[in-house]
Amino acid sequence: MRRKIFLHYILLVIIGISITGYFTSQLAQKFYKQEVNEKLENTARMIQHQIAEDLSQGKKVDFNDAASKYAKVLNQSSSAGTAAGKEYSRVTFIDFDGKVLGESETSYQSMENHLTRKEIQEALQGKVGKDIRTSKTLNVQYLYVALPMESARVIIRVAMPLMQLQKIGQEIWNYTVIGILAGFMLTVLLALKFSSDITKPINELIHVSREISLGNYSKRVNVKSKDELGQLADSFNNMASRLEKIVSEMTDKNIKFDSIINSMTSGIIAVDNSYKTLLINSIAAEIFGIKHGPGTVGINILELVRNHQINRFLKETVEGNASLLKEITVSSPKNRVLRIYTSPIKSNSASNLNSGGIAVIQDITNIRKLEQIRTEFVSNVTHELKTPLTSIRGFIETLRSGAIHDREVSEKFLEIIDIEAERLYMLINDILQLSEIESKQKDSNIGTYNLKSIIAETISILEGVAEKKGVRLIDESDGSIEINANRDRIKQMFINLIDNGIKYNTENGSVTIKAFKGEGKVSISVKDTGIGIAPEHLPRIFERFYRVDKGRSRSMGGTGLGLSIVKHIVNLYNGDIKVSSELGKGTEFIIQLPA
Repeated sequence: MRRKIFLHYILLVIIGISITGYFTSQLAQKFYKQEVNEKLENTARMIQHQIAEDLSQGKKVDFNDAASKYAKVLNQSSSAGTAAGKEYSRVTFIDFDGKVLGESETSYQSMENHLTRKEIQEALQGKVGKDIRTSKTLNVQYLYVALPMESARVIIRVAMPLMQLQKIGQEIWNYTVIGILAGFMLTVLLALKFSSDITKPINELIHVSREISLGNYSKRVNVKSKDELGQLADSFNNMASRLEKIVSEMTDKNIKFDSIINSMTSGIIAVDNSYKTLLINSIAAEIFGIKHGPGTVGINILELVRNHQINRFLKETVEGNASLLKEITVSSPKNRVLRIYTSPIKSNSASNLNSGGIAVIQDITNIRKLEQIRTEFVSNVTHELKTPLTSIRGFIETLRSGAIHDREVSEKFLEIIDIEAERLYMLINDILQLSEIESKQKDSNIGTYNLKSIIAETISILEGVAEKKGVRLIDESDGSIEINANRDRIKQMFINLIDNGIKYNTENGSVTIKAFKGEGKVSISVKDTGIGIAPEHLPRIFERFYRVDKGRSRSMGGTGLGLSIVKHIVNLYNGDIKVSSELGKGTEFIIQLPA
């Protein structure tokens, strides 16, 4: 742009100087012609007066001689003459018929008739005849002035060469060229400054605009002039300040909006009436396996969410202008139960058309799972309670029917009733313990205890049961480990694990207890050499009342809650429990607790 301004500025100045030089030249030539014309007219009148005076005195006038005499006088007093005779002023006498009577520069006898000449025709009409043309006789451009003299019937014609006029024109053009050169040099300097004064703030405006378009809203234009560019810069800075404020407010609102939307526990998807995504929060993205972030907005919901049920609900909501509440099951990216609530987005226009729809998605998988667990728990508890109660009631009825009088039979029945009652007691006690652990967020009666002493105490309690089964209890725990916990809870955890290791072990088998500390955790291992657990049962062994072999478990007096209690105790201390097992080789439970 600077180059354009520079070139246009110089071009305008050159054109201005050239036009000025041209009109100055024409004006100078005009004034020069006017001056020569007046001089020639005065000269003709003087000659006319002199001839008239000679004629009044009765003198005979020789016009050829008079032409030479007057031309000599005229050339002596004029600067028009030069060394070349053809450039002298001329005096000619012509009669009213056009015949040349006398000529100062050439032989009048050889000259043609001048009746048709312009200045002669004007003189014959009583005017002062004037004309500019090139003389055929002398081949020089002359200015002719012809004055009629009625008394002698003679036309006095005085002519002056215009060589001086050409010199004046040439000089004017010379000065014009000098003026153009001088003006060009001055214009270059002025054009550089002028173009710089214009383009510098414009370039700064371009630079700052580019910075703002890239997100740097703090940039401002530094133009201190008070002209239109200065006013433009001030307006631009005001606009940039307002834009920065608006963008800042919008960014702040977007951050708050995103924080609110993404902190919700429900998924949210919003679409316009073309089903292009307006909004999707992180929960919805996680539910449908979508990468959350830039690039999701503006994509058609059919491409983004690969679930025809949700897409159909949104379509029905947008087109039918109705809210829907549905519950669906999805299998991708993983099995979930979802509650979908869709609602239309109302438009501000007078038409009844919606501007889109919004879907609120709740993952109720855990709720449904808990409901199922609760149902199964009630069913299992009922079954577990019903079996011993039925047995107790049956034996009581038998005793009432007369068996009570048979001492041997009554003793046997009472023993069975006692076993079933004990089994009920253990079941109810395990249920209460499990309920107590589940209801606690943090355990009570916390203290620091030596872990090996708790293991030793547990072994002493179960030693008799192990000897009857022929199972060895081996303690390989580190004696220096201290644990910060409820002693009874940890002991109960060991009792359940070791008791299971004894129950499901083989004859002459073993249960090995290991405990060691490392990487900020206490690791505990309870490994038996028993019958093992099939791989398909491993994911469910910590569920309430889940038994791998139900008949065998009941015959051994198990309630089906032992491992569930163990897992809840481990969870109570923010620990982790894993199990590995192989059929016929045994099972190992590995527990890690924070040190």
